[in-house]
Amino acid sequence: MTKNPNCSSGCKTQDHESYADCLNSKNTGFAGCFPSRQGWDKDKEKKDNKELDSYWSAVKQGIEPRSTRQKDIDAAVKISNEGGKAFDGINLKYKE
Repeated sequence: MTKNPNCSSGCKTQDHESYADCLNSKNTGFAGCFPSRQGWDKDKEKKDNKELDSYWSAVKQGIEPRSTRQKDIDAAVKISNEGGKAFDGINLKYKE
């Protein structure tokens, strides 16, 4: 196989029209990790996604947590369960 000047040296097909096409075919992309002091951290993304899932679950039940932080979500759900009505964390009262 002849080397295509538009492809990287490790390209298996050597048939891309541009260097960008060659790189895109290798799926070299951002891994979705967050930088931290110890390096790249996937755990922060998992924690954030868990909090957002909890938030949307509460909103689907009619509850309005004060923020997307887990402690605010848990507090709004607890107050709603104790009161028997959906709690509005923004206005600090039960929804009618």
